[in-house]
Parts: sequence; C-alpha cells; structure tokens
Amino acid sequence: MSEYPDVDAGLAEVQAKAARVQANLKKIRGTGTAANGTIVATVDSAGHLRGLTLPPNTTRFGSQLSLLILEATAAAEKDAARKSAHAVRPLTADDRVQAGLTAIRATLNQHDRVTQQPRALTEDEIQAADDAYFEKMNGNGWLQR
Repeated sequence: MSEYPDVDAGLAEVQAKAARVQANLKKIRGTGTAANGTIVATVDSAGHLRGLTLPPNTTRFGSQLSLLILEATAAAEKDAARKSAHAVRPLTADDRVQAGLTAIRATLNQHDRVTQQPRALTEDEIQAADDAYFEKMNGNGWLQR
C-alpha cells in the first residue's frame, strides 16, 4: 500500500475493469453472411477469421465465390467491431482512463512535433540561402581583390 490509498484503490478498480473487458473481448464473435445466408463467416474481436461455412454446391457461385466470402467476412468484421466497441465502453467511459489517455496523447503529440523531420528546401530557398551566405562572406572580406 502506498501513501496514496485513493490512487491505489482507483488503479485497482481500473485494472479490474480492464481485466473484465479483456475477458469479454476474447469471447466476442462477429458473424456475417452473404448469398442469402448460405455463406457464413465468423471472426473474433480482432477481426481474425475463425470460421467459414460454405454450402455444398459452391460451384454454382463460380468466380463470384471469393467476392461473396469477402462480403460475408466484411460483415462479420463490422459486427465484431460493433460488439467490441460496446465491450470496451466500461473503460472508455471512465473519466480516469480518459484523463490518462488525453495526457498520453498530448505527450505523444508534443514529442511528434519535436521529432518531425524538417521539410526539404525548395530550389529557390536553397539559392536564396546561398546568396545570403556568400553576400555575408563577401562583406566580411572573403573575396580577395
């Protein structure tokens, strides 16, 4: 226990919420269909394909089969994303978590601004810098006359 029992209790509460959210996310399955429900795709909360059911006579779909599988998979991913967003709401709605995320984003944005690569100079800017440099050097006696 630290000298900040309220902070410790709050942290323990957020950690417990996070553990419940993680357990719920592992259980999520999104389902999508195509071809009037004859093609069924199932994905997990991360959108990874976990199941695919095809009708026995898939040859009738011909070259459209792959597109129908993609359609069912996309619908399953959308379903899983909706369920996942609902599952993480206990964390995303927590003001303490939001405050922490805001602070992290601000720190990262500040760091990004500091570490951004400078843009390349245009030809005109390079020429102007060269002219200014040589003019300064010539004024300081660089040129031997």
